[in-house]
Amino acid sequence: MEKIIEAIKQGKILFVGEYRGHRVETIRYVDKKTGQKAEFLSIVYLVERRNGSEVVMVSQDPGAGVKDAAEVKITAQKGKLYAFELSGLENVRGMLRARMPAGVELLAA
Repeated sequence: MEKIIEAIKQGKILFVGEYRGHRVETIRYVDKKTGQKAEFLSIVYLVERRNGSEVVMVSQDPGAGVKDAAEVKITAQKGKLYAFELSGLENVRGMLRARMPAGVELLAA
């Protein structure tokens, strides 16, 4: 709880919700002009708002050193409340999607 209070004092935006699960996605990109390929990982957390009215997808870059999905370790437990530090939030076709900074851990609420 002290970590959450400290994050709020620092002016960070937090979203508190019930952790429902996650998946690790490999995103592949090809620049149409140059033909250059790029590939990176993204962690997508599924988080349910406390009142159960909607699910928010929170995506996070696992960090520069992580190259394989098997290297991603998530210690969060389903059904528990966590605070997610957000760097962005948008409504995409009626679903809330948020972004978390790379390297930031989930805070137990």
